Amino acid sequence: MAIYLDETVHNYLTWLKDVKKAPYHTFRAYQIDLQQFLKHFLRIDRIELPGKEDLEEYIGIIKNKYNYSTYRRKITALRNFIAYIIDSGINIPDPFISISLPMPDIDYNIPATYDEILKLNESLPENDYQAIRDKLIFALFAKCGLTIKQALKIKIKDINLAANQIILSNEQLTFIDDSTKVLIEKYYSHLNEKNPLALDDYLLTNNIRLPLSTRTLNLIIDKISQKMNFKTRLSPTVLRRLFAKSLKDRNINKTTKEMILGKKCRLAS
Repeated sequence: MAIYLDETVHNYLTWLKDVKKAPYHTFRAYQIDLQQFLKHFLRIDRIELPGKEDLEEYIGIIKNKYNYSTYRRKITALRNFIAYIIDSGINIPDPFISISLPMPDIDYNIPATYDEILKLNESLPENDYQAIRDKLIFALFAKCGLTIKQALKIKIKDINLAANQIILSNEQLTFIDDSTKVLIEKYYSHLNEKNPLALDDYLLTNNIRLPLSTRTLNLIIDKISQKMNFKTRLSPTVLRRLFAKSLKDRNINKTTKEMILGKKCRLAS
């Protein structure tokens, strides 16, 4: 039985939206990436799932056409699309599932130095609750190397101020310096004014103690870089990458890097 590409892409996007309940911005990005993928193959009269050579050719095209972050996102969309097809039990051609979709090389070509990031962090104001919260968020990415997912999952019980540590998992932790420790204490003080803190409370919350969103964290970092007239626009991913590069530049051993960044993280290599 023929498996048509347009129908499969449509079914995946419907599943992503209605069953997986993907956030709007995630769904929209995948929709754009997979519709582009679909249009490419319909344009060359490929109405069924492409073979290995066709897929490799498409990957080469998008690699040469887009910057690192966009290319990485499009590869991730393809990976998840193929995983959906396989998990659905669809009998698809072996060449399509046997291709190894590459993850892009890590791009350290960022127009900023880590020292500039540290100076920016220290210059951020602490005049009210929101300013303290935003400065803490910046520090968690820039000085602790967290991912967005990790930052959103941190609870009060995960932070050990006595040991200057944040526990990320059973095998992973990161460290906080003295200035970030003081910042956390100030942040705690403001949170306690609204409601006594509980160990199971999330660290980064809105006014009703629900976790912030991925979009909110991205917007906070982006707005900081614009408001402070920084030389380039920043994101949590860029800050984490610069932090990882600083570990590499300081010749931090691999075991420690894996403990902070994760054993499977390519930034720890």
